[in-house]
Amino acid sequence: MAMLSHPRRLRLRGTAAAATIAVGLLVASCGSGTQPTTPPTTTPPTGTAYGYVTAGPTCPVERPGQPCPPHPVSAAIDAHDSSGNTVASTRSDSSGRYALSLPPGSYVLVVVIPSVLPHCPDTAVTVRPSSTTRADIHCDTGIR
Repeated sequence: MAMLSHPRRLRLRGTAAAATIAVGLLVASCGSGTQPTTPPTTTPPTGTAYGYVTAGPTCPVERPGQPCPPHPVSAAIDAHDSSGNTVASTRSDSSGRYALSLPPGSYVLVVVIPSVLPHCPDTAVTVRPSSTTRADIHCDTGIR
């Protein structure tokens, strides 16, 4: 019977040794301290420049009681950075509304149309992170 109790002790000792080794490896792998020291790169949140592109005057003579509102302009709008590079483009819709998602910074909005008139001025806009900035563009039809 002494022989029978001896193999059990070996089995228990072997199981205890295996558990001790497993715990040691687990602790060693958790506390190695070899984590990357470079923080993850993040992109700054963009902002939005939006507004309406309109053209006026639309009537040669304005009379009291007869409104002559500006008309919407459907056109391409480019956002240029301080070096003059186009960084984003969009089109205004049939109501003249446009929106551009841009990184924070200062830009010049340029309306690109295939004709001389209406003449649309370049419009400066400053975009802030995670915010919207309205920049309406008022074009001149040349009607006098």
